[in-house]
Order: sequence, then structure tokens, then C-alpha cells
Amino acid sequence: MLTVFSMMRALPGGPFDFEGDKSLAKAVTDNLERRHHLDWSESWQFVSYVLGDDVAGAVCETIPSIPGCDKVLDGYKAGVSRGVIRGDLGMAMRQRGRTINGIIGESFPVSLQLGLMAIGFGLLTGIPLGTIAALKQNTTIDYAASFFAVLGLSVPSLVLGPVLIWIFALKLGWFPVSTWGAQPPFFLGFIPAPTKDFFMHAALPVTALGLALTASIARLTRASLLQVIGEDYIRTARAKGLPQSTLIVRHALRNSLIPVVTILGPLTASVVTGSFVTEFVFGIPGMGKHFITSINNRDYSMISGVTLVYALLLVIANMIVDIMYAWLDPRIKFE
Repeated sequence: MLTVFSMMRALPGGPFDFEGDKSLAKAVTDNLERRHHLDWSESWQFVSYVLGDDVAGAVCETIPSIPGCDKVLDGYKAGVSRGVIRGDLGMAMRQRGRTINGIIGESFPVSLQLGLMAIGFGLLTGIPLGTIAALKQNTTIDYAASFFAVLGLSVPSLVLGPVLIWIFALKLGWFPVSTWGAQPPFFLGFIPAPTKDFFMHAALPVTALGLALTASIARLTRASLLQVIGEDYIRTARAKGLPQSTLIVRHALRNSLIPVVTILGPLTASVVTGSFVTEFVFGIPGMGKHFITSINNRDYSMISGVTLVYALLLVIANMIVDIMYAWLDPRIKFE
């Protein structure tokens, strides 16, 4: 958090340098900077952002000799931050009257839907593809699957998205060009209700974002399964006459999924990063749009809020991965 906070303010320009194509009057700029505490030193801005204006004011009232306290005492009572520690991400600097909590609350469910569906698409297609490639090693099917995996990793969503739109939306007319289908909340507003309109809108962006996951998971599944198949316990089970389907599904595939689960945490980060571009290409009203525009607008509060949410998601994803280890490998115990 401190790194992002400092790097933003090291960039040239500020959130109130321009308003559209016109420069703001200096008096207006000064008032806006005073409201958002940009006239404070960076250290006090960070204290206010993390702990709240009241804490910064209380410290300066107790020890007014601390450098920068004159500015804090002059403006903390009219502050806009209760502190991240209390769940308040502050006010948007370029969207008047809107809170970061409110903006993220509107856009986060859409980004979460897109991310979960892309990860599901990658798992449902990548694991079977990698399994088939391993079982058909050094055959045409294996070579075709490997070619598909390399192609999926090589073509970014920035290129794949417009290609999918051109073929399946403009030429064939099978899917909508852009936007995100409206649907009633099914579970906490995160999981979409199964409506045809929603899935028609979601098909192209989920495919554009999920193909890279499919390629990564397929390659790792193939390599891991080939290694597991060569283990002694697999040969022993085969010698005892265990059916091939049971041997692969219950024994070989389960153990080969441990490396796949390991990369799910980092893959979540790649999905999040890729969703910025995918949401922009397909006009999806998710958090990616706010992240990109906030950088251009130097909206410090928005950048910090979105980054904090994505970092929290990554931590949760890695924690879930660690928990799944115990289910896949009985030798792993949590103490």
C-alpha cells in the first residue's frame, strides 16, 4: 500500500491539474486540494488514508510540534477519510460526490463474475485437454493440443478480443459486440442467474480471457500427468488389473493436479490484470475501467482503492490454494 501510495504521487501532474480540456482556476484547485488533503505532507496524507482524519488530528492536537501539523490542524475537521483500517477507501477525486466504496460496490460484482467464469472456463477445458494430450503422447492429438496451448499463450487478450468480436459478432452475428448482460442477483450479486441474455454477452469476453488459462493449465496438466503415470504405484495398480478409467481419474489425475492448483493463485493475478484490457475492449462496466481512467486522471484514491481490493483477492486466492493441498494430497496436514 505504501509503495503504490508513494509511486502515484511521484508521477508528474495531479488530479486537479485539468478538468476536461480546460485548466481549473487556481482558487478552485487550491480548494479541491485542501479538501482532499493534498496540501499536507505525504506522510500525513498516508496517516490520514490509513487511520483516518480524526486520528491525524488527534495526534497533532496532542503533539502540535510535529512537522506538518499546522496543515493537519487547519483541515482535518473537514476531511473526507475515515481510514482504510475502518473500511473507508475515501472519496473519488474526479467523480464529485462519489465514494470509492460505492464505485467498487457497483463494479466489483461484474469483474468477479468475469474472473470466476474465465477461471472456470480455463479449468473445464484445460484439464481435459491436458489429460487427453498426456494419454495420447506423441500422437497427432498431442501435437494439436500442444500447438493450441502455445497459441493460447502467445496471443494476448488485447489481440484476441477484437478478433473474436470481428468474427463472431460482426461477421456471423452470433453474439453481441460488447457490454455485459443484465441479470438479477443469484447469490450475493456475484453469481449470475442463468439467463440466455447474460451468457450471450459473457461468451466472447470469457473466451478471450479464459483461453490463456486453458493453455497454461493444459500444458501443466500434461507434463504433470506424464510424470505421475511413470510412478511405481501407478504401474503396480495397473499390474493388479485396475481399470484404466479408475487408474487415471482416482489416482493419476488427482496427484497430477497438485502443480495445477499451485499456479491457480498466480493465475488469478493474471486474470485480474488481463481483465483490465478485456473489460476495456468489450465495454464491460467492471473495475478495470475505473483503474485505467484513474491512472490517466491521477485519481489517487481510486488507484489505491482498486489496487487494495485486487491485492486482497490475490491473498484470498492463495489461501484457498493452500487449503486445497490437504484435499488433493492426504500427506499434507495443517497444524
